[in-house]
Amino acid sequence: MRARDAESGFTIAEVLVAFAVASLGALLALEIAGSTTSGVRRLEAARASLDEAEGVALRRIAAGPLGPGLTQGRFSDGTAWTLRVTDARAALGNPRLPPLWQIQVEQGAGERGGGEPLYTTLVAGGRDG
Repeated sequence: MRARDAESGFTIAEVLVAFAVASLGALLALEIAGSTTSGVRRLEAARASLDEAEGVALRRIAAGPLGPGLTQGRFSDGTAWTLRVTDARAALGNPRLPPLWQIQVEQGAGERGGGEPLYTTLVAGGRDG
């Protein structure tokens, strides 16, 4: 029997390699957890913006007869929005249809609109434009 065979355990190099592998695994797990958390935050922010955009459109519909025009305001987080009401009959190619309004809420829009569309819907009725 050799002297080495009587020894049991790991060498310092094996311990360091095992520690390095465990550390890399822990770092990877932390990175995944951080990415998931930031993804959930972005999703919640997008959902809140969509809910507010829908509320803006519904308040405009409830305010009275629809007509073409722009309305601007700010969401609760301070982001600018533009509500655009347009007559959708021209896009359908038949101006003799009853009034049909396209309502679109855009995020980050300037004076002329042109922001990122968040919410779009069609509403029948209102004053004939």
